[in-house]
Amino acid sequence: MRSLKWAMLMVSVLVPFIVTLNMTSHASGAEAVYLGAASAQSPAFPVPNDKRIPFAWPSIAIAPASDGGSTHLQWLAKELPPGETIRLRLATALDSRQKLLLEVRLPGESEPLGHCDFNYAPVFQIGELTLTRGQAKRILEEGVLITRTVGEVPFHLFGPDSRSSSLEDSSKRTSTTSSSERKAIPVLLQPHLMVAGETDRWAEYMERMEGIDTIQPFGWMEGALLDGVWDLGQVTKNEKLNEGFSSRMGLYLRGDELIYEDPKSFPSDNRVCGIEDSLPFAAIARVHPEHSSIQLAIDFWKDHRRESGFAEGCIVDGGMCSAEGAYTVGYPLMHIGALRNDPQLVAMALDQFRIRQKLLVDDDGGIWLRNSNGRRSMKNWARGVTWYFLGLVRGIAEAPEGTDTRDLRSEAVRVMEHVLRHQQDNGLWRNLFDLPEQTVDTSGSAGIAASLAIGAAEGILPDRARLAAIRTKEGLSAYLTADGLLAHGTPSNRSPEAQSNRRVIFPVGMGLTAQLLAALEK
Repeated sequence: MRSLKWAMLMVSVLVPFIVTLNMTSHASGAEAVYLGAASAQSPAFPVPNDKRIPFAWPSIAIAPASDGGSTHLQWLAKELPPGETIRLRLATALDSRQKLLLEVRLPGESEPLGHCDFNYAPVFQIGELTLTRGQAKRILEEGVLITRTVGEVPFHLFGPDSRSSSLEDSSKRTSTTSSSERKAIPVLLQPHLMVAGETDRWAEYMERMEGIDTIQPFGWMEGALLDGVWDLGQVTKNEKLNEGFSSRMGLYLRGDELIYEDPKSFPSDNRVCGIEDSLPFAAIARVHPEHSSIQLAIDFWKDHRRESGFAEGCIVDGGMCSAEGAYTVGYPLMHIGALRNDPQLVAMALDQFRIRQKLLVDDDGGIWLRNSNGRRSMKNWARGVTWYFLGLVRGIAEAPEGTDTRDLRSEAVRVMEHVLRHQQDNGLWRNLFDLPEQTVDTSGSAGIAASLAIGAAEGILPDRARLAAIRTKEGLSAYLTADGLLAHGTPSNRSPEAQSNRRVIFPVGMGLTAQLLAALEK
């Protein structure tokens, strides 16, 4: 027993140094290289008049499956850099609300190189194909044809940018471009080949976070990244992260205007279209506390607070009380209430956590994602547990001095005990805790671990929460791509696939990972 205690003491002393080293080191060898496509020939299927591509970035149409037409991508670069890890990547520019499968093949070949599954994909969803060097060389020479085999509604991918058409230009890091160029579309979101040898994957991760490579739709997705980039920039004093935070913010805030598209790609300028869209206002308030959009959020929260009946006092969309609201409403509401010294907003924030505890936690301590007028769904879904737990600990941490949060602190400790019982040997959590056949979800795991680490750093949770979070950080290492993206995340919850074993590259998990890393640095 004495030797075990000594071992645990050594872990608690040594691990903070290890975490810092991994976060700040840069690869001494080769870095991942991006080769952006130079041009595209695509069918004439315009973006619907009532929808919009973010930031006026270039996009290319993909014909409906019934049309049979193909989009031809071509490259100017003809030399393939060294490296055995090669991926062809594409990213969605228009929201997808149906099954959607793309076939990728070389011109003149009947057998495809593979397929990219964009089922129910949000904007900025990345799909990739693994290639051999021989296949990649042929792509540089001949290009590729993309044909939709499933799906009929209008669909666009982000397209090539002429500034990324050569080998020299397309391998540059977006995080090191000048401020005047930073808001051009990153090569990572254009059709590209990623080529890598052995890389320092955490160093690559940091580079992805320093620019706008991982930009996401305004709302809960981008909000999680804004929180993570801000937190990480504050604790590491990394100016590139702080510049990246400003660049991300500048994509959506144009002077006094808030410019963005809702989750279905419809313009939603200068309004809040749902409770999941209100998360970024916490980040906005940190750097622009008087921005006019903050009043939009406050007005929205007050207008959507139920005055009576089911979930009385809860800020909801329709009749549904959701775990998301703990993070997307309770936490930013508490932050802004404390910042403005507004007791009404603080009291409303406290209500969001207490009501959700009553409606979403069952008798055996399980946490449900939704409660619609008494009907609950998706118990112990990893990302749903994240929203409940992360909102709770962040809300407690933001509460003004003297606020009575004793009951909420007790609930945070209870949730800690609940999640630790379900943590897997690799430090991660299954997508649905209670189903042994489910594989882990890196996004939910990063979020749960961030909640543990923040809770420990803020004195809300005991130190063993931090030790469990360190295990998660190490477990996530196995799922970083060669260029630092976090793979094996559960897709966006817009279909039953979110409850399946389908996994995708999901940058929201990278924002949650940044929150985890920052809390471990404190």
